[in-house]
Amino acid sequence: MPRLVPDRVQFDANFRVRPHSGGWQILLYAFVIVWCFIAAPQVGWANPVLLGQVATSEQQSATKPEPASVNTTASSSSTPMMDVQHAYRFEEKVREMLAETGTTADQIRQAMSQANPGGGGDWLANGLVLGLVAILVGYAAGALVQRWGRLNFLSLYSQSPSVRAEKVGFLLTRALMMLFGTVSNAIVSGVLILIFAQGHPPTRMTAMVMLGTFLLYRFVSLVAYNVLAPRYPDYRMVPLPNETARGLYRSLMIVFAVAATMLAVCIWLNNLNVAEEAHKLSLMLTSLVTTVLLSGVAIVYRRPIGLALTGYPANPEEATGWRMVVLRYWFLPVVAYFVFAFAATVFRLVLDLPSAMGLVAAPLEAALVGAVFYAVLILLIDRFLLPYVNTDKGVAKIKKQLLEAHEKSENAAEEIPEAELEAQAQAEAIERERKREPYRHLVDHGAQILTVLAMFGWLLVDWGISISRDESFLGSLFEIFLVSFLGYMAYRAVQLAIDQKIEEESPSSEHGAGEFEVGGTGESRIATLLPIFRNFLLITIAVISSMVVLSELGVNIAPLFAGAGVVGLAVGFGAQTLIRDIFSGAFFLIDDAFRKGEYIDIGEVKGMVEKISIRSMQLRHHNGPLNTVPFGEIQFVKNFSRDWAMMKLAFRVTYDTDVEKVRKLIKKFGQELLEHPDYGPKFLQPVKSQGVISFEDSAMIVRVKFMTRPGDQFELRKVVYAGIRDIFEREGIHFAHREVKVRLSDEDAPRKLTDDEKRAVAGAVLPAIEDQEAEDQAAAAAGSR
Repeated sequence: MPRLVPDRVQFDANFRVRPHSGGWQILLYAFVIVWCFIAAPQVGWANPVLLGQVATSEQQSATKPEPASVNTTASSSSTPMMDVQHAYRFEEKVREMLAETGTTADQIRQAMSQANPGGGGDWLANGLVLGLVAILVGYAAGALVQRWGRLNFLSLYSQSPSVRAEKVGFLLTRALMMLFGTVSNAIVSGVLILIFAQGHPPTRMTAMVMLGTFLLYRFVSLVAYNVLAPRYPDYRMVPLPNETARGLYRSLMIVFAVAATMLAVCIWLNNLNVAEEAHKLSLMLTSLVTTVLLSGVAIVYRRPIGLALTGYPANPEEATGWRMVVLRYWFLPVVAYFVFAFAATVFRLVLDLPSAMGLVAAPLEAALVGAVFYAVLILLIDRFLLPYVNTDKGVAKIKKQLLEAHEKSENAAEEIPEAELEAQAQAEAIERERKREPYRHLVDHGAQILTVLAMFGWLLVDWGISISRDESFLGSLFEIFLVSFLGYMAYRAVQLAIDQKIEEESPSSEHGAGEFEVGGTGESRIATLLPIFRNFLLITIAVISSMVVLSELGVNIAPLFAGAGVVGLAVGFGAQTLIRDIFSGAFFLIDDAFRKGEYIDIGEVKGMVEKISIRSMQLRHHNGPLNTVPFGEIQFVKNFSRDWAMMKLAFRVTYDTDVEKVRKLIKKFGQELLEHPDYGPKFLQPVKSQGVISFEDSAMIVRVKFMTRPGDQFELRKVVYAGIRDIFEREGIHFAHREVKVRLSDEDAPRKLTDDEKRAVAGAVLPAIEDQEAEDQAAAAAGSR
């Protein structure tokens, strides 16, 4: 009695699994068990539409209503109960197919006889000969078209390309010429078949199947040929050695030739109206052979392909981390995929599910499509979006721009030497390319991510999984990846643009950490504000991307905004000091009170502004300590780095010094410094003498001053001190040394003091010396400011 397959499975006393004898039944049950727990959930739950189609067909094939005891419908077609039902339906279908395998040859002979009611099988030979002749004639016509295109277009490309755009352009042009040849082949061969096979449809069908198989082989061959470029190593984009590229290309073409031939036989049998079960078995055999051959190619070429995937490490034997795993074991998941895809193909063919064929070769197909897609993106980037400027054409264009700028300048009458113009153009090209390099890396990385997404999407389509909205979880996941990609690209582009602008605006520092002077020149205002603006933009992009991703996942983001408002209000009441710091900092920055790199004094703390955040800033004291100051604690700001700085220098001379002579010498010295090529441009006002500003017991105090840009005064102070010392030594002017005279009033005649008496006298005058030195230092500090 045949087994009944109910629409809904219920485990009661009437449901039993009866074992059967025979080896194939054991293998069948093992396959059923594996499919229930591994393969079926993956295929079924990833694409519930397919399972829904099976359930619909089962309901339509039911001949009578089920008893009430088993009329309990599952809520979803992807439940475990439905998977078990599909597994037993699969078992019944396979048993029926295997039972009809013995009559396959008779069915084929019967179909061929029906195709020619007059008797005889000459029509098959006629069809094969006609197809072969048509293919050869069409191939010759296509070869002529391809040769014409190669002579007229490929000659435009250099034999030794310097940039990848030339490589990609050559390969795409060659692929286009080969495509034109294939189309010409299809037109000529198709016309011949239609002309010479009008009276007998099976003969025309046989020739057309041959032609279609050959055209499919040529199309795959032209894609693989231009991706691997076995005969053009200079244009090869895939990092493979010559022998490996040639061998891999030949192996893949052999695999595809075998698979295409077997697939053509399957299509031919189907068009002859051979029994459906025999047609399915032939498709399964085709998938099995393809699985074995592709697995063999992956195993044979596992090392060179692994080296290409890991970027060819210097010493492959010492590869560690992910490189070692990919290099040694990448082929294992690939072979496992081939086996799993074959199982899915068998399952879908048996249950009449769509998207049954092409699953085994889907990764190879996606890889070829991804290679073409990536090549097109690279060509668009290098030709239109970010063309290279350090090429011969780029340098020539820059030379033209430099000549035009020179003709508009004041020195237009002077002719620029060709060698100098060439060197200047090359230097400008290198500098422009250096600025473009970060963006090029980003765009290339984005092209790689887009290529992976395109390959993943193509693979999903091959498996019959929709990537449109709300169709499946994988479809939503694909959209999430796309949104995340756009957010990542925007994030990195904003970060690169603002960081590059900050680098341009920031002054180049010639000193290391801690080697700065009080009052050094700070950064521009835009360089101070850009980091804060950058952080704001990056946070905004990250938040918007996260909200869109949550929305794609089905999360209602409206309550999140409302909750954020409530949390913000609570934080505003609970963190008034934080709000005060933020608003104080905003107004300080609006007033341009300080900038990054400037030396400021805010009362108890002073130092160079090293970092500015949204609520505080960090001041680096010239002695090294780093102070973090909230903006709300700042009462005033004294800026030593803004506009200009006045330096005043005092020195001691003897009382017999001619003050007028000193003034003239310093004035002359100031003029000499203004004419100095290095120091002159740094003076805003020359060195001037301020005359005698005070008298001491043993010296006159003379002071000079000069004005310069903030930060330059300390370098010029060393030059001025050294110059005045040299002038005084040359002119015979003496610096006064500090002296202390001690008179002993109780001694009428001088006498020699003992050591104890000398120590006592020195101790008595030491406080007076220290007080005088402190006063001099205070006066000098006040004068320098």
